[in-house]
Amino acid sequence: MKFFVLICFIKCAVSLAPTENFTYNRTLISPDLFTVFWKHDKTEATFEIHFKDSRWAMFGIWGSNFSDVIMAWLNNDQTGHFSDQRLLPNNELILDSEHNWILLDAFYKDGTNVFKFKRFIDLSCKTISKEDLNIQPGLIKIVFATGNNLNPIKIAEPNQIEFELLSNNYGPYSCPIPVSAKVLNSKPTEYYSNIFELIPGVYNLYWNYTDTEIVFEIHCKTNGWVGFGLSPNGGMDKSDVVIGWISDGRTNFTDRHIQGRSVLIDEKQDWHLLKSYESNGVNVFKFKRSIKLCDPDDSIIVKGTPNVIFAFGLNDPLPGQDINYHNDNRGSTKINLITSSKVNVQNDEPDSEILDINIENLVLPKQDTYYYCKGFKIPKNLTQKRHIYKYEFIFPEINYKRMHHSLLYECEPGYDGENPKYEDGECYTDSIKGKYCQVISLGWAVGGEKVFYFPKDAGYPIGGDTEYSFLVLELHYDNPKLDIGFIQKSTLRFHLTKNLRQKELGVLTLGTDSSPYGIAIPPQMDQFSIKSYCFNDCLNQKLSDQNINIISANPHTHLSGLEVSTKIIRKGKDIGYLFRNEFYDFNYQNSYILNPPVQITKDDELITECIYKTRDRTKFTYGGLGTRQEMCYHFLTYYPRQSTFKNCLSVPSGESYYSLIQQIKKNENLNLPEFNSSTFYQTVNKMYQLLDKKQISDNLRKTFKEFYDNTKVSQICGKYTENQHEQIKISELYVEPDPCKEVSQNDSKLSNVVNMIVNFFRKIFNFFSGLF
Repeated sequence: MKFFVLICFIKCAVSLAPTENFTYNRTLISPDLFTVFWKHDKTEATFEIHFKDSRWAMFGIWGSNFSDVIMAWLNNDQTGHFSDQRLLPNNELILDSEHNWILLDAFYKDGTNVFKFKRFIDLSCKTISKEDLNIQPGLIKIVFATGNNLNPIKIAEPNQIEFELLSNNYGPYSCPIPVSAKVLNSKPTEYYSNIFELIPGVYNLYWNYTDTEIVFEIHCKTNGWVGFGLSPNGGMDKSDVVIGWISDGRTNFTDRHIQGRSVLIDEKQDWHLLKSYESNGVNVFKFKRSIKLCDPDDSIIVKGTPNVIFAFGLNDPLPGQDINYHNDNRGSTKINLITSSKVNVQNDEPDSEILDINIENLVLPKQDTYYYCKGFKIPKNLTQKRHIYKYEFIFPEINYKRMHHSLLYECEPGYDGENPKYEDGECYTDSIKGKYCQVISLGWAVGGEKVFYFPKDAGYPIGGDTEYSFLVLELHYDNPKLDIGFIQKSTLRFHLTKNLRQKELGVLTLGTDSSPYGIAIPPQMDQFSIKSYCFNDCLNQKLSDQNINIISANPHTHLSGLEVSTKIIRKGKDIGYLFRNEFYDFNYQNSYILNPPVQITKDDELITECIYKTRDRTKFTYGGLGTRQEMCYHFLTYYPRQSTFKNCLSVPSGESYYSLIQQIKKNENLNLPEFNSSTFYQTVNKMYQLLDKKQISDNLRKTFKEFYDNTKVSQICGKYTENQHEQIKISELYVEPDPCKEVSQNDSKLSNVVNMIVNFFRKIFNFFSGLF
């Protein structure tokens, strides 16, 4: 007996403590193999379960028709599973359609799996679902189990125990008093495709646009004036704005520009008021303007994410006076006002089929950045080729803001996920994805549209004789606060048709390698350019008998990216941008439709340029997967699909890196190992490690700028080649047409014609006047 007590004392002493002070605890499986801790108030109960020596645990409330339970486990890589399920009387498990047990924490420590979660005591507080049970006062039955089999769908021998979860001291139990969301009680005057809350509950922006014109409608809750406009940098100076107020039933509305802090009325009024009124304390102004204006006091609205500024005053200006200071009632943000040339939303095809790729009930480790990948085998019943005519990303409300991007990769022809076996999990520790599945096909990034329609005559192939039979869905989860990562359900949904469209689509990736060898940006740079190349030998090889037509462009960098562009060089001559986003913003990424499509030929070369700003950083920013690292890509959707043309990238050559290392080794007095082909990565890594410990000088910044401006590059045309290329040098830059100059010339021609007519009639008038 004494021996048993000693063993128990030792084992209990090393038991893992709960993450907080809980009011109650109960050992479900002795000795401390399964313990539950809990606490509650009038509305919620919070639980924490600790279990050992088992792969999974089940815990929940027993019921006669079903038991309301959670299933939980962690894998060796700290990913895991947490789900809200029903345990039926025959001991089978069924997933609930919605989560009502909310995960708060999950980790493995000292041999113990820990899951912390909460739920409402009365589920009617959250849902009308009949898939869950309320927690009742008094004695209730708890059901629980542990096991080691993989992905259990049936519990062999669930355990039951009866005890009280709720203390009478807290009753009666009720729902929390709902916190009313700030809502602006005002409806727009028409249907708008685009809506943005500038200040929740206070200031809303609505807009529609065509290829030539944009209509805005602003709703602002104030008794004073309202301002809205476009800014070159997010500040007031040099901004193009409108100011409006309604006083004694009269509307004052003017097109203005800002110099310093002076809000000046334009000589020419190019923002035209369509409607205005005041209702329930909300001022409404509807107005329009041309997208391209040639007034020096106005801005041209371009594709991308220009800065929008907004403000309001608490009172109307006094008669004869102008607006007063806005104090803190102002802001600025970046908005994709014009995402692309509009593609009309289409009706579903008559034979439409839906195919989903789901990532669900997934626990992610507490890491700053995590890339999770899930394999997906094309269903065997898709023996006939289909076209994807529409795809959409459906994300959960929980943790949606932490999702940075999701990309779909095609795998090599012949690879079906079996040999070698593909395992879901972290993307870049698994060499299988890197070896077999590197072709990007479809995607979404933060700030982008979650529903995408291809043009009515174009579709993306899947099934049948399509060259790929296995896909990998990648989800980048950004978690700088290192909170628990949990994805209830994330879905990529394809809308398919057997009615194949005329144009079959593919995706071409341009850019450079996302590693320190492709990207190394010194700190405290206002602008730092990195160019990558798709040379003529690659395009000539891949497009020997056929041109391709680009229908959409999706630029991509991370937080320090300012601008992304790709230029076309045709037979040595710069013919302009394929696409340029000069107002790139990490938080507002989109796929931009090119209408009409842009043609690429075998005679072309392509230059992709990413420009970065690192003014607020103290160390180098390197290429990498993390949000605070960098990338430089341009994803281009095109037709007709080329089965062997998936990417065209470039990286600085080894020879150029050798020269850079020798120069830095000498100038910065670095102790680096000898540089040769076998020590390349080791030497480059060592150089950057040492540089990160130094104060970065202007001379070092200049060295890296000259390196990227002059480096020889090696090309990746489907695969890496050692062949070196000189950078493409442009002898004569293409000058984009100036729409204002064209308008000025047309106005001048019209003016000349008018003057000729006037002079003609003046001569006739003078002639007849002379007769009398």
